[in-house]
Amino acid sequence: MYAGYAASMVLRMIPTVAGNPITRDASLGIDLEAWGTVLAAGTCGAMTGKFLCGWAADTFGGKRTFTVALFVASLFVGLFAMSSSLRLMQATFFVVLMAQAAGWPSMTKIIVNWASPKQYGRVWGILSTSSRVGTLTATFALGSLLTYLSWRGMLWIAAGIGCVIAAFYGLCLRERPDGPIPDEAGGQMSEVGDQKSDVDTQSQIDTNSHTESKIQNPKSKIPSAHPFDNLTLPEALPRIFSSLRFWLISCSLMGLTILWDFLLVAPIYLRDVLQLDQADASRAASAIPLGSLISVLAGGFVFDKLDRKKMGIVMAGLLAVATGCLLMLAWLPDADLTGRWPLLAALTMLFLFGLCVSPCYYIPCSVFSIDFGGRHSGFLVAILDAIGFAATATFYFFGGGIAQHQGWPAFLTVLTTIAGWSLVMTYFFMQREGRTIRRRQPA
Repeated sequence: MYAGYAASMVLRMIPTVAGNPITRDASLGIDLEAWGTVLAAGTCGAMTGKFLCGWAADTFGGKRTFTVALFVASLFVGLFAMSSSLRLMQATFFVVLMAQAAGWPSMTKIIVNWASPKQYGRVWGILSTSSRVGTLTATFALGSLLTYLSWRGMLWIAAGIGCVIAAFYGLCLRERPDGPIPDEAGGQMSEVGDQKSDVDTQSQIDTNSHTESKIQNPKSKIPSAHPFDNLTLPEALPRIFSSLRFWLISCSLMGLTILWDFLLVAPIYLRDVLQLDQADASRAASAIPLGSLISVLAGGFVFDKLDRKKMGIVMAGLLAVATGCLLMLAWLPDADLTGRWPLLAALTMLFLFGLCVSPCYYIPCSVFSIDFGGRHSGFLVAILDAIGFAATATFYFFGGGIAQHQGWPAFLTVLTTIAGWSLVMTYFFMQREGRTIRRRQPA
């Protein structure tokens, strides 16, 4: 899983690492505004892929879904390297991110099979470091190849690596352990299954529906650990959409996904503001995933130890720091700094930004999807991720034009407003989670 998820993130990031030389290639005629439409097209592909891959993960299992998706993403990264027009780049990047979208839903299904609920935070924290390793590999290691290779050569190398790891993943991973699945052995009953229901104001309705379902289908082999276990997806969706918890985490992710995808344009920002060359700008942008690598690992363990209300305060503080980092980056072009101080200031702000945003983006949504979604957790995480990607596609469709015509300070000012929105929504979501968990605890 670790190798597969890392390769998935390499394939997601490597076309954006090529964004610097692509926007500087006069023969292509793609400026920053046009490149923003390529990013938007990819994000639309990711949004489409979330629904398709979420359904596939729930239906065919995480291993099969992710193996096929990794092969498809690798193939279309190679085709992206052969593109010479804006339309072709948009189309191939659309498919790359559509296939890469299988990562989160597939990992969710496999974690449910292999881990107990009390380990979800730390398991997701550790696994999320693999996505940061993949991002670092794309921005720092493969990005450094731009010194020696063309951007097309760099993409072909990434596509080859993706195909090899897809084969390794498909051959070596097992969908579930040989022994009892943690849920069936009672693991999920200890934390998730204690509840009569998980859906806010409809808790009693869910319990009654679950009881009726058991009466109507007494031979069902699905344990009565979760109110959605005996519901089909069409039956579960209205209850998901009626939950305040679902909408709070959705609003949080809309902002957090936009913030996290600042990494997509960070190399171009560093090139324009600090006048770095292509390879140096890509390496400098790796400060974001480097900070993230540290925080998601620690954040997963802290998430399992603190109650949700306290964790909400911690995450609000982290997002406040991230907001301050964006303000400093917006101020940097006008700062009277000389020598290496502008680069050091940018690297520090980018590192802190990744450190603060990453645990807020990855861990609450991942744990919530397993906890709340039950047997439909793969599709639930796909819905949430798609909502975040829809917000990102909308933002970057216009964001490239803002940076092109009004400058990076204007772009970062808009991003700062979004960071404030994320702070508020994440805090209220975690407070709601704390009250929900306290209600379902046995007396």
